[in-house]
Amino acid sequence: MTENTSTSQVDEIRAGYAFQGPSLEFGAAVVDGSAHPDATVRIPLSAMNRHGLVAGATGTGKTKTLQLMAEQLIAQGVPVFLADIKGDLSGMATPGESNDKVTSRSADVGLPWTATAYPVEFYALGGQGTGIPVRASVSTFGPTLLSQVLGLNETQESSLGFVYH
Repeated sequence: MTENTSTSQVDEIRAGYAFQGPSLEFGAAVVDGSAHPDATVRIPLSAMNRHGLVAGATGTGKTKTLQLMAEQLIAQGVPVFLADIKGDLSGMATPGESNDKVTSRSADVGLPWTATAYPVEFYALGGQGTGIPVRASVSTFGPTLLSQVLGLNETQESSLGFVYH
């Protein structure tokens, strides 16, 4: 890719995220492996009441992106509820530790990093596990959610829906 094309892409990214007001910052544009700290990738806080999707292959940073979003929302006074089945985000309760990779990445994208513990409250569905017990009856689940919890196939889910009806 030529220098002009690269500059043009960074200019487009910079222009695309040029808005005023509170926002969540995700880092800097990366073109051809080079970070451009002056082209910050952001989402307006006012847009965070919409549906979103964080998708990618294993190891591409989906969990870290969700954690970054949650941390910034909390810092701006927005309550956050995360369903963390595997416990990947539970570490938010304690401050992280800096290392060369974190320091290098922070410098590359031009965003400061500070080890921070966030307020976390754990819930335990059905009273199992560590946390505040949350009890739910089978009838409050509804057929769709109960089908997913039970791992039912399409035919079984349809039958369960009929029973609920």
